Amino acid sequence: MNRSWNFNRRSVLKGLGTSGALVAFANVMNPTLAFARQSGVLHVGLDGRDMGTLHPHVATAAQDTAVISSIFNGLVRYVPGKVSVEAIEPDLAESWTVSGDFKQYSFKLRHGVRWHKGYGECTSEDVKFSLLNVRDSVQSTFRPIFSNIERIDTPDKYEVVIALKTPDPVFIAVLSGWQGGYVICKKAVEALGDTYKNQPVGTGPFQFEEFRPKERVSLIANPDFYRGTPKLKRIIYSYIPDQTARRYAFVQQEVDIIKGAANEDWLSEVINASKDKPLVDLLGPGRNVVIHMKRSVPPLDNLKIRLAIAHAINREDYQRFFGRVFEPNFGPIPLEYFGAIEPNEIPQNLLYKHDPDRARQLLAEAGFKDGLKLETVVSERGDYLGLAQIGKQQLSKVGIDLKLNVLDNASWVAAIIKEKKGSLVWSTAARYPSAETLIREFWICAADVTKPTGVQGFAEYCNAKLDTAYQTAIAAADPKERSKYFKQVQTILLEDMPSVTLGSLATPVLRQSYVDLGYQVKEGTKVLSLPYMYYFTEKTNV
Repeated sequence: MNRSWNFNRRSVLKGLGTSGALVAFANVMNPTLAFARQSGVLHVGLDGRDMGTLHPHVATAAQDTAVISSIFNGLVRYVPGKVSVEAIEPDLAESWTVSGDFKQYSFKLRHGVRWHKGYGECTSEDVKFSLLNVRDSVQSTFRPIFSNIERIDTPDKYEVVIALKTPDPVFIAVLSGWQGGYVICKKAVEALGDTYKNQPVGTGPFQFEEFRPKERVSLIANPDFYRGTPKLKRIIYSYIPDQTARRYAFVQQEVDIIKGAANEDWLSEVINASKDKPLVDLLGPGRNVVIHMKRSVPPLDNLKIRLAIAHAINREDYQRFFGRVFEPNFGPIPLEYFGAIEPNEIPQNLLYKHDPDRARQLLAEAGFKDGLKLETVVSERGDYLGLAQIGKQQLSKVGIDLKLNVLDNASWVAAIIKEKKGSLVWSTAARYPSAETLIREFWICAADVTKPTGVQGFAEYCNAKLDTAYQTAIAAADPKERSKYFKQVQTILLEDMPSVTLGSLATPVLRQSYVDLGYQVKEGTKVLSLPYMYYFTEKTNV
């Protein structure tokens, strides 16, 4: 099901009452700084200290995916502001067909699409190279998602035929312009080698211009963009990890768009302090907020310990902290995603509601009546740190002493993905809103980080019954049949409890009133945008 948000600028303003901190902030504003606004230049304030990587097949950090989305294209794309199968339209491909058994996808490529910086025309060889890279490269973060590709043929320069191992009626969604679906340039990768990751070459409306470490990355308009020359001359993404500094720069109109804090009070304060009332959008699909419990770290290999942690969680605490930005959930998949199990479909014994006494009883039964100690790593980013600190307090109330080692966001991403660190791993992932995306990335056996194919299966979990149900689901053409098996997968996850789901978080983004995204956003409706930032197109302008 799809649930729209009843949260918009008016509702934020309505909720205003005590905003002394920001009012004081507004009083020290220097009006001359408003001249920092530049015609044709969009300034974006990112929540991050520095670039991680701009290679689209590797990047997961929000400060990277926001930039990548302006540089690259996929075979198909979502209409800007929407994310659903119905909203998929041609991009690098001008048309496609699907075989009756859903095992073969054939694409006709658009003629004359040029790579940035003189790397020639984008052809079927680039598409084949790109898909093989995301499926096979050890650096690829999205290997499990593309593991169903059996063979790729290129009959000519503008035709690509993808054969799958097993049927997948909605495989087209995987090929949209997002993460592993972005097409990379074969010639540029071969010429630039490892430097491609911070000097990317794409086909999108904006091309890479400059990177200043821990300061900014800038893109300039691609004059050869096949949808038309962009109205913007340049986009400058500044790294502003501190929430107060980001808020101040926005109020001063030194930046036009910022990633907001996932906190309703914070958003209200910024709007009230701003000279021209800005707009706030809660971008979706919702980020699934999960604590993964690593089985290789005793005693997390004990089901009773994992269930004790699940019962220690009080979702109401998160609602109080984040406000309406947070929506609680007891099932593994956000309620707005296709195939999500609803609370009334979950057996009572698998709901794991907040019950500290039951948590302490489970700890005692597992041999830890006096409690236990755990240690993990967490990102310094506000939303992650807030989630972890609330969790630490809740666990302490049942006798679990959790030590948090705080890292900058890029180091934390490297620690949990490359170095496999962390006993408890908080993840907040927004994906194409259907259950298969999150199941495939976090819980099928191939996702287990202890396996060569695994990247984000932080719980180190594998259950053959789950894999069978998942494969049955994705092969089903009937939506009811797909949904039935996705829910079977989620029931297995609740029984095994490798990860406890807290709920979902929207991604708040604020824009000045003069920013024209180039597409309509109706106030009061949810903007769907996978990169945790608006899509900027050739029509975007300031």
